[in-house]
Amino acid sequence: MDSMADPLDIDVPVRWTDLDAYGHVNNAAMVRLLEEARIAAFWQPPPEQIALGAPPPPAALPVGGAGAAVSTVIASQRIEYARSLEHRFDGVVVRLWLSRIGGASLSVDYLVLTRDDPAGEAPYASARTVVVLVDAETGAPVRLPAASREQLEQLRGEPLSFRD
Repeated sequence: MDSMADPLDIDVPVRWTDLDAYGHVNNAAMVRLLEEARIAAFWQPPPEQIALGAPPPPAALPVGGAGAAVSTVIASQRIEYARSLEHRFDGVVVRLWLSRIGGASLSVDYLVLTRDDPAGEAPYASARTVVVLVDAETGAPVRLPAASREQLEQLRGEPLSFRD
């Protein structure tokens, strides 16, 4: 990750309901942790929520909520677990960046870390999500506008390597 822009570090709480019968964060809950980080990084809250204190995202995608013309779908998701994550009262830090910016899609790469490992030397998991922008009515892919692409380029970094 040496030749990448600065990634985004997003704090995400770990909830009791994220745990499985063995006391580890369940694999399905890990998908939710990644989703929460991705939403915090890229989805713009409505103006009335920003007025109430909701933080704007560091890099907003040109999409909106219900009723918007453009939305997103997840085309694929891959997670590799390096070790078990137990409940953490201090939550996790999801470090994310864009490993690919396509015409209508983005690849978001992640490392799931804890605050006692800010250098990311021993991530609990690494992951990639491919997000596609689509026309909300037809479901057809929608190209990223030039202004959004320019903003998102600032988050482009080296892609993670996954096991075969």
